[in-house]
Amino acid sequence: GVSDMLDEVQVEGTFPDGTKLVTIHHPIATMDGNLELALYGSFLPVPRADCFPLPEAAVATQLVQAPGGVLTVNDELVLNAFRKPRALQITNLTDRPIQVGSHYHLIEANPYLEMDRKRAYGYRLNIPSGTAVRFEPGDQKTVSTIPIGGNRVITGGNNLASGVVDEAVADDIVAKAVEKGFHHRPMVVSPEEEARNAVAMICRMPRSVYAQTYGPTTGDVVRLGDMELYVTVERDLTVYGDECKFGGGKVLREGMGQASGLMAAQVLDTIITNALIIDYTGIYKADIGIKDGLIAGIGKGGNPDVMDGVAPNMIVGVNTEVIAGEGLIVTAGGMDAHVHFICPQLCTEALASGLTTLVGGGSGPATGTNATTCTPGPGHMKLMLQATDVI
Repeated sequence: GVSDMLDEVQVEGTFPDGTKLVTIHHPIATMDGNLELALYGSFLPVPRADCFPLPEAAVATQLVQAPGGVLTVNDELVLNAFRKPRALQITNLTDRPIQVGSHYHLIEANPYLEMDRKRAYGYRLNIPSGTAVRFEPGDQKTVSTIPIGGNRVITGGNNLASGVVDEAVADDIVAKAVEKGFHHRPMVVSPEEEARNAVAMICRMPRSVYAQTYGPTTGDVVRLGDMELYVTVERDLTVYGDECKFGGGKVLREGMGQASGLMAAQVLDTIITNALIIDYTGIYKADIGIKDGLIAGIGKGGNPDVMDGVAPNMIVGVNTEVIAGEGLIVTAGGMDAHVHFICPQLCTEALASGLTTLVGGGSGPATGTNATTCTPGPGHMKLMLQATDVI
């Protein structure tokens, strides 16, 4: 497990001609290394290599995974599977690169991206959630696009097409965009070519890449720490292609994965995205919504205006903080029902061990507290409560 977790080692040394920094990538390249060189100058005896045999179980099964490693099926996932893709030709007319994110409303895109704005109305790029397509200066690309989901409401961007998508007003919206300097060029596609594109432009992603990006999904096997315990993900409550991702150019932005025009009371305080949940209800991946310090919902979070399957209690807005849960396990905190409250530092140690509830008593490093879990009197209780105010 150590070799899998230790990607590189940096060694800095001071020499007569200056300081040198050497970086060694994948430093553990063999099973035993050169023990003689490793112990050089230590005066310790060099042990035989056969003193460190592999565990028999590992040799028998050859299932040696890194701690927390994920085993995926050699297969692909179809993203945005229930939306029909279609082609859109886009040209960058500027002298600098332009990048368009997965959930950006194409009708609202940079005015110097020349495209059929009417064809782009109500559509976004058909690419993995949180990724982007980069158009270099002068680039012309034919990209795969899909209809936006959810309530199909456009907000944000350049405020060209705000409101519910309505094809009846598409021409007026395009005319207004052209008037404001947005480049528009009609694109003619035959019905036969449209049908071919609907098949050829399906967005697929290898399961191994998906697990690295959004965390394990249904059917993936996860090793728990460095133990010989493996769990299989039973279900995934997120939507392939509509996952919440945060960061520069990612999904959780105004009008995209983040709803517009909602008050703080209407949205989550915090969302934990794409977390692997392991508890008595099962082993599954989901977004976790937090409101007023409590878990408000578990399922698909995001913006119901453009995403499918977002529950009313899982809406992300401008007042929502984001915690990336990809690659992390969330489980219920443990409880210790016999605690001697000797020092406040034990709370930190408890949290580090996964304990979130401590039941016991005491009054600090006193002889009585060492022996029992009792807080003798009202004065002791007052002082103990004050001592834990900072925790």
